Amino acid sequence: MHAVSDRMRRPWTAVERRIGDATRPALVRWEGLPGHVQFLVTLPVAVVLIFVFHIIVFNLTAFRSFFYALFWGIPVTLIVVAASRNESLKRSRAPEGDPPPDE
Repeated sequence: MHAVSDRMRRPWTAVERRIGDATRPALVRWEGLPGHVQFLVTLPVAVVLIFVFHIIVFNLTAFRSFFYALFWGIPVTLIVVAASRNESLKRSRAPEGDPPPDE
């Protein structure tokens, strides 16, 4: 059973590597930004996406959706900034040329 999952995983590994190689320069630039800049960029995007989500999925009014979007936008933004910092640290600790370890 374990061999089957390895065979199924191999094609995805190539796709993941290709996507990773293509997006790495942008991710490195993003991770190089100071935390407050990441926060200020991410917050409006998160608020808009959460606003639309609340209107479409929960069928709430625009007024209520806006306040839910503000409320949930802050923790979502903090999670994105923390994840960016974590990935940056993980990448900086990896040996040169090696992908970061999966933990």
